[in-house]
Amino acid sequence: MNRLFVIGLLAASALVAMPAQAGKVVVAANSSQGTLDKTGVQNIFLGRNAQVGGQTAVVVFQKGPVRAPFEAGVVGRSGAQLSSHWSRLVFTGRAKAPEELADDAAVKAKVASTPGAIGYISDAAVDSTVKVVMDF
Repeated sequence: MNRLFVIGLLAASALVAMPAQAGKVVVAANSSQGTLDKTGVQNIFLGRNAQVGGQTAVVVFQKGPVRAPFEAGVVGRSGAQLSSHWSRLVFTGRAKAPEELADDAAVKAKVASTPGAIGYISDAAVDSTVKVVMDF
C-alpha cells in the first residue's frame, strides 16, 4: 500500500514539474475575425463552421509539438479521431481537407498569407503577421 502511494506521488510530481506546451490559435493580422472561445475554435477545426473572418475557412493543423496539447485541450480528440472525422467530411463532400504543415513557421506563413486561414502555433512564434484569437 505504501509503495503504491509513493509511486503515485512521484508520478503526480513529475506531471507538475513538466512544462506545459502553451499555444495560440491564430489568423492573419488583417483578418476581421474577433476572439473565439473554445467552442468556436472546435466548430472551425471540426468542420462545423466554414467561415473565418467572413472568408471561407482554410483549416491548418500543425505536425509539431504544439499539436498534442491543441488536440487534447481544445478539440478534445486524438490525432486518429481527427483524421477519421475529417476523412468522413471530405468523403461526403461536406468539407475540404485541412492542411497539415510541419512547424510554427510554416503554419504562420500559411495563415498570414491566406484569407480565411486559421491555425495554431506556440506562444513564442507569435509576431505581427498573425492575430491571436484564442490562447490554450
